[in-house]
Amino acid sequence: MWGILATVPIAAIAADPGAPVPTPGSVWAHWSHTHEELEAMAPKARPEDVVTPEAIVKALHESVNGPQGPWNSDRFRSLYLPSAVMSDVTNAKGPVVIGNHPLESIIKEVEDVHKTSGWYETITQVTQVIKTSKHGGGFAAVYYHGTASKMPRGKPEEDGDSMALLMYDGKRWWVLCDVW
Repeated sequence: MWGILATVPIAAIAADPGAPVPTPGSVWAHWSHTHEELEAMAPKARPEDVVTPEAIVKALHESVNGPQGPWNSDRFRSLYLPSAVMSDVTNAKGPVVIGNHPLESIIKEVEDVHKTSGWYETITQVTQVIKTSKHGGGFAAVYYHGTASKMPRGKPEEDGDSMALLMYDGKRWWVLCDVW
């Protein structure tokens, strides 16, 4: 089914014909890359960060940690596929809103937070990991719980469940999507 669906133009399956259609270069653009090509597109990852699904989820949250001031996005960026997307579900006393955040958008948001305060995220529990292998690679879904605060081990300002979708290229794990 997925092979057939991939041949249908996106505009033909859009729920709203007036909705924006992904364009080449967007996070939804078609691409295929080997491990070596992907490694050339991102800062070098710490080997211990990308060895297991649990390790990469822990690293993606540790990589945003730091005091107020300049933040280096290299560790964070090294964990993600170039077209990775982060998504969230919010409800600020109104209708439920689903947000879509390309990698560069999240990086900008983390930089902005560090301009005004520190930020520290901690994974408190990995609740479930579902993995499968395919053609020498694989994918995983990691369900986990975490907290975030403006100070190390401070009172949580955010507390919630998340899910990361990961892909394994035969040599390391990559974050495809993180949802909270």
